[in-house]
Amino acid sequence: MNSMRLARPKLRMPAAALLIVASGLLNAAPPERPRLILTPQRIAALKASITNARADLWKAALDSADEFSRAPVPVMTRANNQFRYVGDTMPALGLAYRMTGDRRYVEAAEKWLRAMLAVNEWSGSANLGRSCWVLGAALLYDWLHDVMNQDLRAAVRKRLEAEGEILMKDGPFYWRLLSNHCLIETSALGAAGLALQGDSDAAGRFVRRARERTDLIIEHAPLDGAWSEGVQYWEYGLTYFLRFLEALKTSGTADYYPRYDWLKKTGYFRIYFSLPGPPGNAINFGDCCDERREHRWYAAFLLYQAAAVYRNGHYQDFGNSIRTPGPYKFSWMDFIAYDPTLAPVDYRRVPPNQHLEDSGYVIMRTSWRDDATIIGFRCGPAPGHRNQKHPLRLERNGFGPGHQHPDINSFSLFAYGQRLAIDPGYAHPKWTADHNTVLVNGRGQAGEGGSYLDYMAFENRDPFPAILRADSSPDYDYVIGDAGNIYVDEAGLAHFRRHLLFLKPDIVVIADDLAGKEPSRFEWLLNGLHSIARTGKDEFEIREGGVRLWVRPILPGSYEADIRERPYRASNVDGKLTTLNLGVQSVQVTRFLVVLAALKDATVPAPQVTWSPGNLAIRHLGRSWNVRVVEASALAGPSDPVLRVQPARRAGSD
Repeated sequence: MNSMRLARPKLRMPAAALLIVASGLLNAAPPERPRLILTPQRIAALKASITNARADLWKAALDSADEFSRAPVPVMTRANNQFRYVGDTMPALGLAYRMTGDRRYVEAAEKWLRAMLAVNEWSGSANLGRSCWVLGAALLYDWLHDVMNQDLRAAVRKRLEAEGEILMKDGPFYWRLLSNHCLIETSALGAAGLALQGDSDAAGRFVRRARERTDLIIEHAPLDGAWSEGVQYWEYGLTYFLRFLEALKTSGTADYYPRYDWLKKTGYFRIYFSLPGPPGNAINFGDCCDERREHRWYAAFLLYQAAAVYRNGHYQDFGNSIRTPGPYKFSWMDFIAYDPTLAPVDYRRVPPNQHLEDSGYVIMRTSWRDDATIIGFRCGPAPGHRNQKHPLRLERNGFGPGHQHPDINSFSLFAYGQRLAIDPGYAHPKWTADHNTVLVNGRGQAGEGGSYLDYMAFENRDPFPAILRADSSPDYDYVIGDAGNIYVDEAGLAHFRRHLLFLKPDIVVIADDLAGKEPSRFEWLLNGLHSIARTGKDEFEIREGGVRLWVRPILPGSYEADIRERPYRASNVDGKLTTLNLGVQSVQVTRFLVVLAALKDATVPAPQVTWSPGNLAIRHLGRSWNVRVVEASALAGPSDPVLRVQPARRAGSD
């Protein structure tokens, strides 16, 4: 990872104005406590709803507080990953006291605060553990300020000051504005400053620096609401940043919601990336885990808070659908954020397909039903098109993110409840070869090979990758991705354009136009979880949970097929990855043409595919398609479709 340390941006305010603002932050009387997320007015409203509109959410929040109050304090030496739950869960105790007046919740909170103070090192995973504990302690400091033991309160204040000074430093994550690290550290620093207002001279400096970072985060947020580190890191960073934004608003410091266009849109990113099955299941571009392989909670307040602010019924409905039913570490925030006056609107009424133009994602699906076929496709620059073109991108160290993968022009396919063509998930290390794309002369894309994507190497390729076309209709969808110059120089690639045609409900045709700078080896890759088998001369199958992905290569006419199972470390695989590799040697220009079909079970026949030069005929389950395949030399331009499809019709009607 590039850890270049750069100077902070110059603040645009005149020095005199800065002094006025600083003086105001330090000397203006802050509102009464609690003032961060919880306020006296909000507490009254919450109390009025615990027997009706918020009853289930209140039960989960109170159960979480009760469980945490009884839990023994483990032996902790640092605020590392396994102990982040302490900072996340502690506010449940403060909420329970404010709602019930029961002193035992104060005593439990004091127990956990003392345990934290006894830990000399709060760092944990490059400030992530520190930030988690700081934010939890800051909220308890504010919520229990008037009832906490005075000596303990002074010790917490001193520790928040010390940890805040560490977070003030411009470390390697300062410019990673599209990373969970930046959001989390910013939120912790700001929460410490807000909690200490009126009690510490450091408060104003902490808040100013956090707001400076917040302005940059909002300025560079993707235009389409997506998050390039994947759904899991979207969730991780946002669980902090939303709490900080809400604390800024309730404290009277600032209201960022009206101008935060990304936040207004980002609930749809999570909705479109969702998959049938467990609530946390998602299309897993980037470092994202499959919930079936990792038991996880899901923070509904990420949807509830945006739903309440922007009056979005789709977000309210999706939040209801993925809400963790029992007590967990953010039950308290689910309870607070939920607005019972907002009626949910069925999120499955939104169109099934989406092109996230800034980030370069296309999501295609047949429906929102559990038996849907869903395809995710990725072809875009690491920080999004707007940030990639930003004149200060290099000066600002690329903005991140590091949890992306070198997976341009890759796709994943999910059908009938099973992952079939898979992304491996959170992988160590990250290689293009582990994705459903192409290798050239054994080489992959820039930035590969490390535990995290070398995003500066990835971003420094020009021209950068882009989706050239994304069409959708009831019968078929069509996508063209141009890899640009994303492959390393050693690959010797001249161009790679992938055309993906989704013939609904279950057929996918992929045409890849490839050219090398000299005769080269091209490898077409398809990854499955457990089993890939050859079922005929030019037929293969991925099998998962009784569902089959049938694979029929058409072009090139001659290729080498290799099926290899290899040990692999990633979140979505069981210690191994199985790859189908179709290779051609010593050619400068080639085209791969491959037909795939999602088949529900062993009884469903494979499609009938007939190929004659320039024409592909497909017949399957009473439907037929004729697809004309155009030579690259006959195209008007790179965004011109190679695959020209006639409307689907019943077999036998021609």
